[in-house]
Amino acid sequence: MRSVCAAISVMVWASRALAEGDISLQLVGNQMITTKVTEDGVPLGPERVFGGAFSWIGGSWYTDEPGIRIDRGTLQAGSVLQLYFTRTLRQWNGSSFALVSAGRVSATFGPSSNSIVTPATDTNSANLLLPVDGSGGLHDHPDWVLENFDPGIDTYFFLVEARFSSTQSGLLDSDPFYIVFGVNADEQALEQMEDYVRENIVPAPGVWLCAGVFAGGIVRRRR
Repeated sequence: MRSVCAAISVMVWASRALAEGDISLQLVGNQMITTKVTEDGVPLGPERVFGGAFSWIGGSWYTDEPGIRIDRGTLQAGSVLQLYFTRTLRQWNGSSFALVSAGRVSATFGPSSNSIVTPATDTNSANLLLPVDGSGGLHDHPDWVLENFDPGIDTYFFLVEARFSSTQSGLLDSDPFYIVFGVNADEQALEQMEDYVRENIVPAPGVWLCAGVFAGGIVRRRR
């Protein structure tokens, strides 16, 4: 299946590799499908791997990337999109992300009470609440913080696994998606880690995704 999808999606992967961007989603029936958009909202197609780079800011290893940007009209106005972690934080050990990190990654949006942290075991965390605006979309940048870990000057990579759910009636949770966070890492190295996750961790998509959402994700524009 992966070889079939690779043939269909080669142009999408090429464009995706050239641009960082935010997490987005489309609906296929009642299924939420994660996609990627540029900072300007231009769609880059279906995606389950995203990236961010922590910097030492205000006494914390912090970033507000990736953001979450949903096209207007995608979701029900007044509903709440919810992000939750599904596994412990993994750390690159030189050959894989099998190592469970001693650190944690938290995500906070708005008040400090609206915050989640990667769990200590492979269970679901609480929900980070992302209210959908009156247009049926949103554009938010949670505060991502690496906690309980001091990397010093060395380079590290961490892997977060998460899913979306929604208070909108009838919608199914998204498949797991992944965020690779780098510390003291350059852009090229971070992209290489993202490629590793795509090739070795993300399950192969089904034919319905290849044939339908790839095409829709490429041509869709912000209304």
